[in-house]
Amino acid sequence: MMKKSVEKVIRGRRAADRVLYPTKPQSSVQKVPVVGGTPISLQLAVDLRTLVFGSACIMGSAEGEWLGEQFHFHEGDTFRAFAMRASKTSTKGLLMCVQGYVLKHMLFSRKGPKAANTGDPALQLKVSVKTQEDSLIAALSDILWKAGDRQSAVLCLTQGNVYVNDCSSYQTDGCTEKIHTFELKKQEELTAYIRRYLFEFVTEEYNGLLLFLYSLALSRGFERLAEDMDGDNVTLVQKNGCIHPCMATLILTGRASHYLHNGIIYEGSEDSMAKAKTGLLTRGEIGLLEWEKQEGKKQYINVVGSRLKTPSMPVWVVRSGEFYGVLFNPNRDLTRDYHAENRFDLFFHYGTFTKMPTAVMITIDTRNTGVYEEYSSPPLENIIRTKWAGAEVNWNGVEPFM
Repeated sequence: MMKKSVEKVIRGRRAADRVLYPTKPQSSVQKVPVVGGTPISLQLAVDLRTLVFGSACIMGSAEGEWLGEQFHFHEGDTFRAFAMRASKTSTKGLLMCVQGYVLKHMLFSRKGPKAANTGDPALQLKVSVKTQEDSLIAALSDILWKAGDRQSAVLCLTQGNVYVNDCSSYQTDGCTEKIHTFELKKQEELTAYIRRYLFEFVTEEYNGLLLFLYSLALSRGFERLAEDMDGDNVTLVQKNGCIHPCMATLILTGRASHYLHNGIIYEGSEDSMAKAKTGLLTRGEIGLLEWEKQEGKKQYINVVGSRLKTPSMPVWVVRSGEFYGVLFNPNRDLTRDYHAENRFDLFFHYGTFTKMPTAVMITIDTRNTGVYEEYSSPPLENIIRTKWAGAEVNWNGVEPFM
């Protein structure tokens, strides 16, 4: 079956042929000395590695999945320019969650391109290198500031010096022991630091994804993370190198909660000291949709509340097992006016597979709902129908691959 990528969809549209683009701007990323901050201590290095990976005294395979990984976009001023690339399945969960915030700033920021004025919404995906960098900086700042309850954030950067050496409680990994932490009390300062030292997050010889993951954990703080996760002894990165679902929730909502329902529910009775389970207290900017087969039973888990199903931006991180992707539409009215949900397109970006198009355009029709067998439907269609029940999903010539 013929594959129909975003590029092929746009190729047939006259508007794309008549738009002139300026010369590609060069990257503004420069390497400068990292000045200031607090050098990491042995205790913090042990605590941080233990929280994230489960152990600090030995290097496991999970740590190896994250070392040497950075934030990378496809080439600027192409129809793939909006998309970040994941070289490994293990790190893709974090990248796709961050991608949701990147799209927020690329498509809907007042300072960014005006989506409604381009005529063809797909043309907004053809962004410049400067827009890529600005959107990534804003996305990282948003996520860290939200994790710090909008009061403060911690940024982890590395210098050449090694502050923690091999010992019985810690084995060096080439990154953690070189960290300087910067505690910032204003988001404007946080954004400025990320912009100044962006090279540590996007340059090949650095460990940008791991530094951001550490920054996120420290911005939230050990005590708040324990409270968010109800004291469960889980690591933010699982043994296979993939992020724990609580990490995805932390990126999207600012809290590392297991729970995705609206508000607070209580399990048990007053006599048995009912336990509060805190879900989403406010409407999310970026949504989350998931579909998960419950092993051993003929039923499926669907606990996501409307505050994540209907976010303020038409951008949804999607998840099924360890598979992550992003669904989005450049038309903000999609989450403002239910009439826009009769028949509409969603771009689907999944980050990894180099032999497939970077994104596909999926058409969803909710006017004539039907009954679909979950066992035989592709997981992405099941994910979509957790929000648009019974909707017809058209892959527009692409063979379903999720």
